[in-house]
Amino acid sequence: MKRLILQITVSFLCLCAFLMDAQGQGPPINTDTPIMLGLQGRGVHFFVKVVRKATLLQEGNETSDTMDRRITARITPLAIPYNLFNARFQIGTIIPFMDIDFDSRSHHAASAGIGDVRFFAKYLLYQRDRKRETLRIAAKTAVKLPSGDENKSPALGNGSTDYAFSTVAGWIKNRTGLYLEGIYNLNTSKGPIDFGDSFSYNLAIGYRLLPGVYETYPALQLNGFLEINGITMSTNQSNGRSVENSGGTTVFFSPGLQFVGGRRWLLEASFQYPIINKPNGTQVATDWTISLGTRVLLF
Repeated sequence: MKRLILQITVSFLCLCAFLMDAQGQGPPINTDTPIMLGLQGRGVHFFVKVVRKATLLQEGNETSDTMDRRITARITPLAIPYNLFNARFQIGTIIPFMDIDFDSRSHHAASAGIGDVRFFAKYLLYQRDRKRETLRIAAKTAVKLPSGDENKSPALGNGSTDYAFSTVAGWIKNRTGLYLEGIYNLNTSKGPIDFGDSFSYNLAIGYRLLPGVYETYPALQLNGFLEINGITMSTNQSNGRSVENSGGTTVFFSPGLQFVGGRRWLLEASFQYPIINKPNGTQVATDWTISLGTRVLLF
């Protein structure tokens, strides 16, 4: 599987390098964008993400699970961005609706409701535009409120107010786009379990598959994306001591397709498969995720 993924990645990069002759593409699916125009900035984003965890790993190696634990989470975030003054400064909120099922040989638990709500602000730090090319860098900060019920089983939130600080860069030339993002998540929980901080890192390569050359603009558009989405989490703390079976690193290979239906809407889908799956200690790890979503320009 990993060799096949490498072959697909190399083929896609070669395609991007040799077939660039016209401008424009939509925003990446799992990585943020510094562009805050149209659907890339002011489009309300609604999608369904399914996360499946059913493999027990011990220090990154698969091991038998006598409890046969299985977790399926269906997360439906609603993201509402708004350009406050111009296309350089944006505020917004992300409201997640959660539906989580836990199953094992002897136990079943399910919970549903609103998760932890986020508010964010993004500012364009740098912009360089040339013919059929743009380079932009933005900074973003976010606060997560404890709106999800942490007392439910499974929990819908972690019960703390947390903060995130990120930088995202995007370069688009002709039909190809390259995006980089780094996110530091600061956790402030002080309960029985103090959740660790985390660092997320994303790389997205986009290529406009159709049309090869714009006859009219805007036009219907089909974009392909290859993304690498990773997260490294610190171990949790309990009564001042590290929780052995917590934290770790997961890196996903995330191919996706996006159909842009003009100026006002798009549809997109992405599948994520872990190419690095190394939780600390013994944990039920993520097997895959799938996302289906839409963005609609309302403002």
